[in-house]
Amino acid sequence: MTTTSHKVRPKAARAVWLGNTSRIGEGLIIPAVLIAAWFIVTGFGFIDTLYLPSPEQFVDSFLDLMPRLPSAIIMTVGMTLTGFLIGTGLGILVGLLLAYSVRIRNLFGGVFEALRPVPVFSLIPLFILWFGLGTTAQVILVAFGTFVVLVVSTLEAIRNVSPIYIKAGLNLGASRSFLYRTVVVPSITPHLAGAVRVSAAASWGLGVAAEFIGAQDGLGYLMLNRQTFLDTAGILNLVVIYSLIALLFDFLIRSVQRRILRWTERDQMSSHVGSVLGVK
Repeated sequence: MTTTSHKVRPKAARAVWLGNTSRIGEGLIIPAVLIAAWFIVTGFGFIDTLYLPSPEQFVDSFLDLMPRLPSAIIMTVGMTLTGFLIGTGLGILVGLLLAYSVRIRNLFGGVFEALRPVPVFSLIPLFILWFGLGTTAQVILVAFGTFVVLVVSTLEAIRNVSPIYIKAGLNLGASRSFLYRTVVVPSITPHLAGAVRVSAAASWGLGVAAEFIGAQDGLGYLMLNRQTFLDTAGILNLVVIYSLIALLFDFLIRSVQRRILRWTERDQMSSHVGSVLGVK
């Protein structure tokens, strides 16, 4: 029995390793093709380097930007994270309050329904007028954008809570506030996970727009500066840096969510559905 188990374990480990290697290899195919195409179209002059810089220009521009990147990254990440955390916290809190109290929902629900479809970028001139140029207006813009997303997402998640759980709790004599804390809030947590990731991705886009509001430092400011000098390679570098920071932030959020949501069957169910449908 022991001998058999020892034989099975290496085979299982090798199968897992091969599966992971295969996934990584498949994921690198498209980036490799795009990089090869980049070398070809710029090397043979199919596209003017004003529109698409060559890899050599890209590297040279990155080296030129390096001395200014640390302070710019700190400024951008600090501003975006502050706005994201404020907007996310307030959005979930207000969504819970609107769902908990019919009176509060009647008073303020219409206001949020009116605000929800308003493009956040169209508010930039008003934010400049109200809050002036600088960090305050930038943080408020990011916070407002994430706030609206989380309010709507929280309300929709609560509407999707199964009434069976509520009725069972009421039949057992549980109070309304107790049910809200112990049934509703835990039930909506997995559904809010996706909304938080969406709002986090949106916050980086809002951060770029926010830094166009009179910023004196940050990645968005550097992007405007590079645009003035028609430095396409510098702009492309900053886009890549923005993307890498956003990917790292999304990875951190997913790691935290996996720890918080260990009590759910979310990962197991998604992997089972993926294996049935061929989605991995």
